[in-house]
Amino acid sequence: MHLLQMNLDMGKTEEAKALIKKYSQKCNQFFDINNIGLYKTNEWLQTFSIKYNQLTLDVQTSLLNRKASMYDEALKDYLSRFVQAIYPHFRGYQEQFLKLHIISDEFLEILIDIRGDWSNNKWRDELIEDLFQLEILEATNNSITVKLIASGRLE
Repeated sequence: MHLLQMNLDMGKTEEAKALIKKYSQKCNQFFDINNIGLYKTNEWLQTFSIKYNQLTLDVQTSLLNRKASMYDEALKDYLSRFVQAIYPHFRGYQEQFLKLHIISDEFLEILIDIRGDWSNNKWRDELIEDLFQLEILEATNNSITVKLIASGRLE
C-alpha cells in the first residue's frame, strides 16, 4: 500500500495501475489455489519469501479441476524439501528465481523452473515421493526444470 501511495503521490499513475494489477492477480491466485484444495501448499507459497529471502518466487496457475486436496500435504512437503536441498548451495551475489506453474486439469501437474548459480548437488536422490512422478526436463549447475505429475487422476 505504501508503494502504491508513493506512486500516486509522485503522479505515476501507470506504475500505480501496474501495482494494482499485480497484487490483484496475486489475490486471485491465492483464492484459486485454495479453491482446488491446496491449502497447505498455498500457505507455504505465501510465506515463502520470509524463509527464502535469497530466492524470488513467481507462481502461475492454470486451474480447471478443484479436486487436488489429496495431494496438498505431499506437494507442500515436496516443494519444501526441493527448495531446502538447493537453497544452501546458492551464492548470494546473483539473483535466484523459482517459477512454479500449477496446473489442475485431468491430472495435477507442477512445473518447477529454478534459475540461479549454485553447485550441483543430490537434490534428485532426496526428493522421491510416491504420490508424484518426477520428470526432469533440464538439470545443470545453474538451471533445474522439472515436472511433477500426480500419480492419479483428479476426480
